[in-house]
Amino acid sequence: MLSHNKKKNDPIVNYPSYLDDQKIFGDIIGRQIENTNQYNIISSKVSSNYGDKIYKIGEIVDAKPKSFQNILTGVRSNGKLDFYDIDGNLCMKEPYQLKIDIFSRNTGIIESDVMLDSGVIISGCGSVGSLFALEMARSGVGKFMLVDNDIISYHNICRHQCGILDVGKYKVDAVRERILEINPEAEDVTFAGLLQSVPKKMFDGFCDENTMIVGCADNRDGDLYANKIANIYNIPMMSVGFWERAFAGEVFYCLPNEMPDYEDFYKSIGESSGRVNQNRIFYTNEADLEKTFFEPGISVDINFVTTVAIKLAIDILNRKNKKYHPKLINHLTQYTLICNTNDEELGGELAYLFSYPLQVTTSIEVPYADK
Repeated sequence: MLSHNKKKNDPIVNYPSYLDDQKIFGDIIGRQIENTNQYNIISSKVSSNYGDKIYKIGEIVDAKPKSFQNILTGVRSNGKLDFYDIDGNLCMKEPYQLKIDIFSRNTGIIESDVMLDSGVIISGCGSVGSLFALEMARSGVGKFMLVDNDIISYHNICRHQCGILDVGKYKVDAVRERILEINPEAEDVTFAGLLQSVPKKMFDGFCDENTMIVGCADNRDGDLYANKIANIYNIPMMSVGFWERAFAGEVFYCLPNEMPDYEDFYKSIGESSGRVNQNRIFYTNEADLEKTFFEPGISVDINFVTTVAIKLAIDILNRKNKKYHPKLINHLTQYTLICNTNDEELGGELAYLFSYPLQVTTSIEVPYADK
């Protein structure tokens, strides 16, 4: 059982600063956190996307009522907005702004304006794609296209960024909700299907010079298709994949018109890779035991490899920003292998490729292939 200080804190209201606009009245959408006596008002632009996590807790009116019936009441008078709790206590105010407050800790490392104008297409919103999406949101990326045809199940929970309350949802919808919890004003597009089935008009409306596409699914066919999309729209492409039990992973990227693309990589190197290429994952509790079982590895191993890819992606999105200091892109080659363990009992015969655990390769060159 949790225990808290019995003394009640003074009421504090956290609210989006645009509510100070004199023209805004109506419902207050958010949550009351009773044990801290704080109120969290969510941007009205995305309030309907949170489901039962938030709800109407009051309203903004033009005159102070004689009695307070709502959990929270906003009173706009004499050019000023004040908030009162249900007992009529005047609340302290903590207005927030997207760039100044939500992403303020990124200042000096990443420029918020650059990132908010950036967009990421994420193909596959499982263990890799969900982490990739949320870290992109925390870094300030302002536009997302999420593509995945799968639904969250209980066996996903130990690796996915979403939780038990998301079971039964399309992965794209669950990840979208998490993104909006980080950046309520993020632009988002979701498609519950395969990347190959996304209508061209969706890409036309999303892709520009500040966009990149990332293949996070568990098969190369999807990544090869992502490569085609990248070539059509002249945008960067990245692929993140894993070897058996995630004992190692691989990250590939290409910039438009500057280097071999993913098709070159696949034809020259890809077929010799130890990456698992599955169109469907079979688990050992399923009836057909003659199928090939895919052991996806544990979350911490998946996250280690994915984090390297995320760092590279941030470098790529900031490649034209002269004020940005890149972290990895100048040190890694196009194709990077990341080792979690070189123990052959866990990684099999390919584990000998790595000299030590947590090794990150920096020397594999990708040639152009005959096409």
